[in-house]
Amino acid sequence: MKKALPILFLILAAVVFLSSCSTTIAITTLAPATVDISGYKTIAVMTTADNTRWTYPSFWNSYSPTRSADPTYLPRLRIMSNLDFNASNIIRDAATKMIYNSVNNGYMKVLSPEITDGLVALGRSNNNIRGTLLNNGVDAILQTEISSLYYDEYIVQEKNNYKSTYNSESYYEINFYLVQKYAITINYVLTDVENNTIIATRTFASDMKENRTRLGYTRGTAGLFVPVSYLRIPKASELISDLIRTFADSFRKELSPHSEVNYFTFLPNKPKLDSLNKAYDALDDERWGLALELFAADYAKRGVFNSGYNAAILYFATGEREKALALCRELFMKFGDSDALALERQLKEIMAKSDQAKAQINSTEKSGAKNTGDLIGF
Repeated sequence: MKKALPILFLILAAVVFLSSCSTTIAITTLAPATVDISGYKTIAVMTTADNTRWTYPSFWNSYSPTRSADPTYLPRLRIMSNLDFNASNIIRDAATKMIYNSVNNGYMKVLSPEITDGLVALGRSNNNIRGTLLNNGVDAILQTEISSLYYDEYIVQEKNNYKSTYNSESYYEINFYLVQKYAITINYVLTDVENNTIIATRTFASDMKENRTRLGYTRGTAGLFVPVSYLRIPKASELISDLIRTFADSFRKELSPHSEVNYFTFLPNKPKLDSLNKAYDALDDERWGLALELFAADYAKRGVFNSGYNAAILYFATGEREKALALCRELFMKFGDSDALALERQLKEIMAKSDQAKAQINSTEKSGAKNTGDLIGF
């Protein structure tokens, strides 16, 4: 944990300039986990369980079914099912990897699924899982499961509503597609080992997704079938594994302090002053200190709102956060401009989040100690 603190302050001070837009700056700061993980220094992540008892549809290891197609074309639409035999295991492993990587951000110690599963197995053999976890310094254990998994595939034909021309012949083209539909739901339970309480539990569910692959089309008034020359049809496990990766941000924000990017837009050089072009050039060159010096000097000399506003952003970006807040308040009192008030509110929110995240990391009081309940499964 001590090694993570220098990294924390580096992240808090990190500033990334978006070169594609010379008037926009991105400041990376720390944000807290949505769940109060205060006091938990070591979290053990178990391998994701697949409790769907998913049985392969009848078309596994056979041809994909055709749900709408002229019988004339059926012999040309014999596509082997893309439900791979090891799909369930591949999907479970993808979920386990995604969850572990999402939580393991360096702000707390996170035990890998291999180590966690070994400790649980050892504790089960001794009839004392909780004691085994405590003896190995585990504060909380994260259990996840795939509670629902859906996959279906079929072939359809669709007629264009506009005419095509081939060898002076006009015809309505028919396209043939392999449709793959899929969805997944993942649950988690985070448990305080010492206090036998559930810290948090939640379900993340995807929307129903659809992948369409064009297999072929008809040409000419005779309806000649023309196959697509190169087919790249993803396997079921590939599609669902890609879908699982979209949960990463949700798990990271839910269960771990994390970095967060905040965007700020500088105001333009108005009223125009040629000597102030050096300040904007400094922004282009990422010379934050020089840009701050020039904007602050111009505000002190001319009292122009835009220069003061830009200086406030740069004070915050370079770590002088109280100066940034004070300048925002001064700008609002002097000009009554709501932009200054909005900037102050945004900066305060960012600072509050950063303080909350640091409190989660440094706290020694476990949030789960305030709850009551049983340690499910142990």
